Amino acid sequence: MRVFAYERSRDRVSLVAQDALLAGVFGALLAWRPEGALGELGAALRIAIPIVLLWGWLTLHFPTRVEVGDGHIAFERYGRKHRFERHGIESISVRRFLVRDRVLIRIVPAPPWRGRYWLLTSLPDIDELLSILATFRL
Repeated sequence: MRVFAYERSRDRVSLVAQDALLAGVFGALLAWRPEGALGELGAALRIAIPIVLLWGWLTLHFPTRVEVGDGHIAFERYGRKHRFERHGIESISVRRFLVRDRVLIRIVPAPPWRGRYWLLTSLPDIDELLSILATFRL
């Protein structure tokens, strides 16, 4: 079994910081109730931010750890794991983006809240992981 995980320093902190920032903005919006157009925006954000945080928790779309074994692959974050068995995977798509520092991994078949994961190119040994994923289904 091979485990690929972000270093606990900058990369992991940046992944968690976005959730902390959203939660902080949400808390500020609950305390601050402006009038007029800003009040409507604040009301919309009070609804949208919890949905975004919940969706991130359900989908694990930015995993902090990827585990590859002989018969499975697992994506982990928040102490939760999405595990896929080799025999249940029809295809794995790996898409690199030229402009961005991200790689999109799509696993088929998967329900709407699983199977799509973004990895940052700063993940240690990401090239090895991507080559494993390219041959994982073969």
